Amino acid sequence: MKRLFILILLVLVAGYWVADLIAEDAGYVLLSYKNTTLETSVWVGLVLLLAAVVVVYFGIWLFIRLLGSRDTVRRWTYNFKHKRSVSKTTQGLMDLVEGNWKEAQKKLSQAAPQSETPLVNYLSAARAAAAGGDPNGSELFLKKAHESTPGAGLAIGITKAEIQVQQNQFEQARATLLVLRQDYPRNKHVAQLLKQVYMELEDWEALQELMPLLHKLRIVTDSKLDEIEYSTVLKVLERAAREQDDRSERDRAHDLQKAWQRVPARVKREEDVAAAYAELMLGLNQPEPAEQALREALEQVWSEKLAEEYGLLAVKDYQGQLKTAESWQRKHNDSAALKLTLGRLCLRNRIWGRAREYFMESLALKETAQAHAELARLLKHLGEHKACQEHMQKGFDLVAVGLPHLPLPDEQHTQLAQMAAQS
Repeated sequence: MKRLFILILLVLVAGYWVADLIAEDAGYVLLSYKNTTLETSVWVGLVLLLAAVVVVYFGIWLFIRLLGSRDTVRRWTYNFKHKRSVSKTTQGLMDLVEGNWKEAQKKLSQAAPQSETPLVNYLSAARAAAAGGDPNGSELFLKKAHESTPGAGLAIGITKAEIQVQQNQFEQARATLLVLRQDYPRNKHVAQLLKQVYMELEDWEALQELMPLLHKLRIVTDSKLDEIEYSTVLKVLERAAREQDDRSERDRAHDLQKAWQRVPARVKREEDVAAAYAELMLGLNQPEPAEQALREALEQVWSEKLAEEYGLLAVKDYQGQLKTAESWQRKHNDSAALKLTLGRLCLRNRIWGRAREYFMESLALKETAQAHAELARLLKHLGEHKACQEHMQKGFDLVAVGLPHLPLPDEQHTQLAQMAAQS
């Protein structure tokens, strides 16, 4: 209150002082510009000058405020469009998951220009268009995705390939993925899709070529990859040996050997693969390559199945074959399959006594219908008919284990039937 009183007092004193100055001498101001003149007193000129300064000041202030309001409008407009884009994108993605393809395509594409991630919108819209049966729309959105994000070639290419796979366009998908593989040779998803496409196209040779990369990238577990690789190799071998295009038996055997040479060493040791190759070679009357494959596999990894298969081969050097099999006894003397094979190879070499001993040793280790049958056949030709009948019965009993229990005639009915047949 005291300060306000002092301020009013000062203003009154200043006003009195100024009024006294004006009364004493008003002064004179003349402004002239071309043909225009302005005359006034000094004090009025000072008031006009002050008024001009105030007007300029408030003009600048108003201009700045107007500019600031434009930025505010811009920010408000941007935020509104952004929120609307986010909302449409969310709704579009929900429609995509729910299978509303048309709505998803529409909302995602509309929201893309204002989206911070237009690539996601366009790729999702492309998937929706493809699922809704609009391939042209799908291609258009993929093109827009590339234009919106030039460095996203891998993501766009993978999306395109996945759409092609979903549409069962496996040939087109293969072409797309092969281009991607050139630029991204170690991408896991590209390799995974290629594996799927090769399997759908039954392009086993290409899949076999891809297998080393699949192992390096660990696309799936090692056991699953091994299973796929073994199956692929078997199909490649079967295709090479198949009778087609009027190829001769010799040509097919040559192609089969070439296919076998491309098989990795660790796969050649797998018993089903080695056995299949040997069987195919035998079917083409080529026992020597079959013998070599089985021998090499057995020397790396022992297999009862392959050991038995080895005894079924009829090669020219049957004496060398017997020596090879006998050398395996040092490590595998407890193998019933090896003893059976040795017995068969002794028969091939006409060594009857040793063949009988090997068959007996095989049965001592494990009774099998095959060993009983081989021994029975040998005993029959040696004139030991009673022993032959015993082994034939034992072999039959082993085979008949899986027969169902059914009613059978007793001995009396059998004799009556025989008598009726004789009369």
